Amino acid sequence: MLKRFFVGFLLVLTAGCGGPEFSVSYRFVPPPGGKECLRKCDEKLTRCRTECQKKREECLEKVREDARRIYAKELEAYNRALEAYQRAYTAYQRELLEWNRNYRELYNDYLYFKRRCKKTKDYFVCKRADDLEEALETLSETKPQPPEKPAKPSLSEIVRELSLSCPSDCGCKEEYNACFTSCGGKIVPERICVKNCN
Repeated sequence: MLKRFFVGFLLVLTAGCGGPEFSVSYRFVPPPGGKECLRKCDEKLTRCRTECQKKREECLEKVREDARRIYAKELEAYNRALEAYQRAYTAYQRELLEWNRNYRELYNDYLYFKRRCKKTKDYFVCKRADDLEEALETLSETKPQPPEKPAKPSLSEIVRELSLSCPSDCGCKEEYNACFTSCGGKIVPERICVKNCN
């Protein structure tokens, strides 16, 4: 019984994986004898879209001006940060060189005492090897880290971000739908298959 249920459950799961996918489409049913009214709706829609496009173009033009101004300021800040980074990176390279030298010396001492300890089993020699191993671990934790390189500003990225505030949809479609139904037309939502349709 349990086995049959499990097989049935698997069939339901696999059927869901490759099943058809649906979306909603709208069918516009015009009113009888309402051509003049619908013509006005079409004119309103065209006007709305034209105005919307004009507003978007004006907005994008302003965005490009603002973006150039912001980019110039960010580029100045970036150049200052880059100079500071280059100084910090030079200091980091010196510190790393010194750290590598100290680490190498300590590691060579550690290897020497480790080998001597293995050979002689002398308590003090082995203790020295353990101390040096601990010192190596401590030194590893203090290894200098490189400074973070500043990110160069991108004019196209600034434009892209600012463009999000520009209108792309001015509600023209909703306005048209309201006009269409006020003329007596009907908008019928329908389910349509968009993927894995049989």
